[in-house]
Amino acid sequence: MNRLKIILKEDDTLHELMIGITAINLVLAVAALFVSDRRHALYAVAIGLVCGLVYVTHMAVTIDDVLCLDEKGAVAETRKQMAVRYLFVCVVTGACFYFKIAHPVFLVLSILSIKAGAYVQPLIHRILNRRND
Repeated sequence: MNRLKIILKEDDTLHELMIGITAINLVLAVAALFVSDRRHALYAVAIGLVCGLVYVTHMAVTIDDVLCLDEKGAVAETRKQMAVRYLFVCVVTGACFYFKIAHPVFLVLSILSIKAGAYVQPLIHRILNRRND
């Protein structure tokens, strides 16, 4: 648990990625206001945001873990942890679809914001570092 706190405190790239994911989900939340089923669309965005933040945090911890392993062990551990993340997303998505908790399109788009957040991260990095100069 202490390692998680250290990673969350010190990893600037993780912070920038989380900001990107949150910003993209805010745009999705605004778009969700224009859908007939607003409540389920907003639930989907909220669930997707939490999934995305948990996903990238787990990814950062995994990267920190595998840096201490040899090449074979690192590859095996990375694959195992990737499967855990995929299973997590599949279970959450499946539960939302089964129990009709969230709007399916907004849920998928919100979870895919992980990828979009990775593309936006360099821009956020430049914006945040421009303020520090």
